[in-house]
Amino acid sequence: MIYQCNHCHRSTFETYCSQCGSADAASIPPQAQQGLTPLDPSFYPDFQYQSKGFLKDIWGKKKEQAQLNDLLNNVLRKYSELKQPYFTNFIHTTRDPVGAGGDEAAVPGARMNGIYSERELFREVLIRRGFDELEQLPTLLDKLLLTTAFNSVYAGFSREVSRHIKSDLASSLRSWIEEAGTTFRADLALFYYYLWESDASSPGLQFNPQAATTTGVPLLPVQTFQSGLGLCEEIYFDILVERLGSQLEHFNPNRFITMYLVDAMDGFQFEAFLVEIFQTIGYDVRETQKTADQGADLFVTRFGKTMVIQAKNYSGSVGNAAVQQAISAKAFYGCDEAMVVTNSYYTKSAKELAATAVVRLVDRAGLQTYLDDYNQKLIEVFQAEAEAEGA
Repeated sequence: MIYQCNHCHRSTFETYCSQCGSADAASIPPQAQQGLTPLDPSFYPDFQYQSKGFLKDIWGKKKEQAQLNDLLNNVLRKYSELKQPYFTNFIHTTRDPVGAGGDEAAVPGARMNGIYSERELFREVLIRRGFDELEQLPTLLDKLLLTTAFNSVYAGFSREVSRHIKSDLASSLRSWIEEAGTTFRADLALFYYYLWESDASSPGLQFNPQAATTTGVPLLPVQTFQSGLGLCEEIYFDILVERLGSQLEHFNPNRFITMYLVDAMDGFQFEAFLVEIFQTIGYDVRETQKTADQGADLFVTRFGKTMVIQAKNYSGSVGNAAVQQAISAKAFYGCDEAMVVTNSYYTKSAKELAATAVVRLVDRAGLQTYLDDYNQKLIEVFQAEAEAEGA
C-alpha cells in the first residue's frame, strides 16, 4: 500500500514518514495533522486486529477479526457507494480543513442557537443515507476524507505522469523530473505506484504483490527505493548541468529576465509575471480578483495538487502577515498547499510560522531558481526557432 504523510505530504510505502517521523498508528488522531493516510481505507489501523496478549489472542483473535472484517466490508461498501459524488465533491467545496476533525463531544443534530460546521452537516448527510458506522467510529469520517483527498491527488498525478512513461525506467524518470523538478523527492513513491498499478514495463523493479493486501509490507524494499531516489538525484543533477551549459551558450541579456527587472516591477506586474513564470514551467495557473481575494493572488496546479500563492514584491523583509494570509487562503479555498513568493527575504518569525503551518516560502534565492527555469524554457524556444530556421 502507498501512504501520504498528513504533515509533509510526502508519499511512502512504509508505515512511517522518514521525513518528519509521522507514524501510521491508531493512537495518533487525524486532527493532530500527523500520521499517514493510506490510498486504500482498508489499511487504517481501525480495521486491523490489535494484539491483546498471547492468551487473549488465542481465544479472542479469530472472533474479533471476523467482526472487524464485517465492519470493514460494510464501511468499504458504503464508502464506495457514496464516494461519488458526496465525498469527492465535499473535499473540493468545503472551507473546513480536510481531516481536521470536529467536536465529537457536541450533541449531534439541531441545537438551540446552533453553529454547525460543514463537516458536521456532511456527517449528517451521510448518516441519513445509511452510513451508520460513522456514529460507531468517531474518527472514521476524517480518515475517509483524507483518503478521498489522497485519491484525488493520485488521480491528478496519474493523468499527468502517464505521458512521461518511456521504454525504460531512467528515460521515464528523466522525462518526469524535467517537468516536476524537485517534487520527485516527495512523489517518487507515487511514480513507482503508478508503474505498478498500470503494469508499465519497469525492468529492475521487483514489486511485492503481498503489499496490495498486507499491512506493513512495502511495495518496494527500502534499499530499492533509496537507490531509485539516488538515481533521481543524479538525473536531476545532470538536467541542471545541461541547462546551465545551454543557458551560457544561448544567453542573450536582451531577452532574459533578471532579478533587477523583477525589483523594478510594481505589485500587479509582479503577480502577472509570476503567472507567466508558473505557466512557462508547466503549471496550470488561475488568477484571483484584485480585491477581496482572501489572501490569494493566484492558484497553480500540477500533478493533481493545487497551491495558493501570496505574492510580495518588497524592498524590505516580509513578515508574519503574508504567511497568515497564505494560511487563511489555503483554508478558505481548500487548496493542497500554500506558498509565499517574494523578491526579498523573510523575518525570523515569518519563517517560524511558515514551518509550523507548512507554508512554503520562496525568498529572493528561491525566486532566482524559478527565474532560471523560466529563462531555460526561453532557451529551448530559441533553440527550436534556430532549428526551424536552419531546416
